[in-house]
Amino acid sequence: MTLPAAVLGASGYGGAGLIERLRRHPELTLAAVASRQYLGQSVAAAWPHLAGLVDLRFVDTDDAIAAAEVLFCATPHAATAPLVAAARAAGRQVVDLSADFRLDAETYAAWYGDHPHPELLPDAVYGLPELHRSELAGAAIVASPGCNATAATLALAPLAAAGDLGPLPVVTIVTGVSGAGRALDLGLHHAELDGNARAYKVAGTHRHTAEVEGNLGRVAAQGKDGRTRGPREPVKLAFNPVLVPMARGILATAVARPERGGLSDARLLDLYRDFYAGDALVHVQAELPQTKAVAGADRALVTVRYDDRSGAVVALAAIDNLGKGAAGQAVQGFNVARGLPETLGLRLEGHWP
Repeated sequence: MTLPAAVLGASGYGGAGLIERLRRHPELTLAAVASRQYLGQSVAAAWPHLAGLVDLRFVDTDDAIAAAEVLFCATPHAATAPLVAAARAAGRQVVDLSADFRLDAETYAAWYGDHPHPELLPDAVYGLPELHRSELAGAAIVASPGCNATAATLALAPLAAAGDLGPLPVVTIVTGVSGAGRALDLGLHHAELDGNARAYKVAGTHRHTAEVEGNLGRVAAQGKDGRTRGPREPVKLAFNPVLVPMARGILATAVARPERGGLSDARLLDLYRDFYAGDALVHVQAELPQTKAVAGADRALVTVRYDDRSGAVVALAAIDNLGKGAAGQAVQGFNVARGLPETLGLRLEGHWP
């Protein structure tokens, strides 16, 4: 007996990724897809690549909530919390791809404004499975992480656990344009973007900064997956994203300067392999990762190097912002919450060429 699932915000890029994964998930039935923009139209009207594969029409959110037992929300922050409230009132489990349940109320207010439904925050579990696997079991609300935050966290988490972040890690994110969503924007027009690289929300203004700092502080204090207990360590980092003219993909380059010596490429790679041992969706490799290698995939490629000259550690992580950074990670989080194999419905190989 499969579980009926629905996607809210199904006409956005994250929604499309959810549809693709849920339709092939052996434990789920895609029961409904919701979109205001395409209300009443077929899925193919929004997503031509799904013509003949998904025999559904877009419905409103109330009908979608009524049709399913688990809701995947690919809707904007602030607008999502009321939908989650309605879903929880109806007894539904929710996997949320927005920022509405990733942070505590005080931190959320500092970066996004007052939380629309703070009473629901105790029911939410941050859903980066590699770090929160034990906490996700049975979660009523899975708060799926942001794409940039995922890449930066995976690059630096082993160093945080080892106490090797140093005083101020610096993360540069190179990201594809689909991370900005499907809405029209002058800076996303082909003529503006093609042949151009543009930094945005630098110098501590990107909202995912709070997620990364929280994740790394937790790992520094508690180790992986909260296995030890201690106060959360305060972590500050410089977080700078750059938009480049590719449709999808994120490459995070993180630089840390540990206070201890005696490091090497081999020792760091061993540290990373030990940290991610057993994580099916994080692959630690000696080679430098490329975004094309994970295009369409739901896993991360990670490596690390030691710079003898400067004493810096350079860690890199490549993900698909719509896969491990969005829909794939949301389904992975659902699988963990339900006690299912983590890779159900997911794709491990990227598209090449």
